[in-house]
Amino acid sequence: MVLSCAAAVLLMGPARAAGQRVTQEAGPLALLLPTSARSAALGNTGVAGRDEYAVFQNAARLTATTGFGLTIATYGPATRAMAAASASTMGPVTLGWAVQAVDFVAPRTGAAYPTLPADLVTNGESDQFSLVALISGAMTYKGFRVGTSVKYAEDLVRRNSIDLPVVALPSRGAVWLLDIGTSHPLWTGIAGLSLQNIGQPYVLRGTRFGVPTQLALGWSAQYAWGAFDYGFHTQVTARRGGWVSPAAGFEMGWSWIDGYNVTLRAGAHRTESDDEKPAGAGFSFSADRLTLDYGASFFTEARMGHRLTVRWR
Repeated sequence: MVLSCAAAVLLMGPARAAGQRVTQEAGPLALLLPTSARSAALGNTGVAGRDEYAVFQNAARLTATTGFGLTIATYGPATRAMAAASASTMGPVTLGWAVQAVDFVAPRTGAAYPTLPADLVTNGESDQFSLVALISGAMTYKGFRVGTSVKYAEDLVRRNSIDLPVVALPSRGAVWLLDIGTSHPLWTGIAGLSLQNIGQPYVLRGTRFGVPTQLALGWSAQYAWGAFDYGFHTQVTARRGGWVSPAAGFEMGWSWIDGYNVTLRAGAHRTESDDEKPAGAGFSFSADRLTLDYGASFFTEARMGHRLTVRWR
């Protein structure tokens, strides 16, 4: 039943309203970015993740962790971002919340506003802001972890020097979205399935933007070998409209003293723009319940995105 509904949602296109242009871009932008340093380093493979930031991709994975995380990020000279996520257990239910906000100045071409991560590393004349905030709940039912999230997302255009008179058109576009997901042990790891960003297009300055409704399937596994531990992460994401992105990541950690760990990470995924390179990399240091993560994204012309995450379990 879930897969049938997912196929129907992915095949449906946005409806056209009279007097409005329809673009192929998907937004808001905050929905398209990695949410943590670990996610960026592992190719954005989070649908079967095991930390509180997994809620951005699969609410069912809330039941695998409790804690709090805070991320700050930079993309180029004029883009700053932050993300936070938290999960806590109340009886049989795990509840969580998360938010990601992006403040950026980017170039604008034609009638379309920037909607791809690669637009963040180039300065321009379009002063914009993008936000996603969500609340989630998850529980275990007959061996399956199931969860759902309700999201509020928006794009805001503050200033654009080459635009038409702003008094004639709205500068804020907002939308409510729904995620549903599940996960279950598979072989020696965890499999996750999530239908994300279910909702209608939103209007920003007279243009209807489609939301990135997508179906994500992933598998992750963690192993131990003496003082070392290592993990494999795979994911395939299919977006409405036909775009498909395979992704994979690998991490290896070393615990020289009980409670202390250093981990190296690398990953790759198919990108939506030639200006964004597929690779990601990063590392982390853990001491007892505190973890510090760093993750890097790479773009053309030696440009980079940097993310720093602090997590408390």
